[in-house]
Amino acid sequence: MKNLSYEKYLALRDGAEILASDSFGEKVLRLKDGSITKLFRTKRIISSALFYPYAIRFVKNAAKLKGMGISTVTIIDSYKIPAIKRTAVHYMELEGETLRNHIMHYSLNCNITQKLATFIARLHNEGVYFRSIHFGNILITPDNSFGLIDIADMKISTPSLNIGKRIRNFHHMTRYETDRNSLKQQKEIFIMEYIKMCNFQRYNLKKLKEKISSILS
Repeated sequence: MKNLSYEKYLALRDGAEILASDSFGEKVLRLKDGSITKLFRTKRIISSALFYPYAIRFVKNAAKLKGMGISTVTIIDSYKIPAIKRTAVHYMELEGETLRNHIMHYSLNCNITQKLATFIARLHNEGVYFRSIHFGNILITPDNSFGLIDIADMKISTPSLNIGKRIRNFHHMTRYETDRNSLKQQKEIFIMEYIKMCNFQRYNLKKLKEKISSILS
């Protein structure tokens, strides 16, 4: 992670389009060359982000996902910007359309549902626990596969996720009513395909199926 002076930060963001902000300031910028800079602040006085900044997590998660053959953003650099008490990651966007936007225009059909279930099962089987997973952070890429964005809040472990983590992740994925309602319409297809791809014994598969069904009810 590079230290970036205030002057160099201003030069970097010169002419940038603000894509997201909150009461604390700018959060996501599109730079003049089309690349993206995402800014992170430490939200608490005592926080793990002081020792393991979200910008570093973002960079490491991008590398791990690419190593697994999962599409995500392409990292350019990462920065520590003391003058504004922020860290930042600079990257090229992943080409594609968010799943949420795709559903708004075309609905969630059987084919996409099956592919989505297979994709989520693959993430869980490979130990990817993505707290920020929702249909706005899942992209359909030009080759009709799936990719992930906004990946700072993610942990990737060696063993596959246990049932408890899978259930919590499904709660994360369906936190928005529009996403949940879309998936409910294809509930049986999604659950059948997901369960088929899971590497659990029959008893655990039955338990997992019941839990997912309850979440999507």
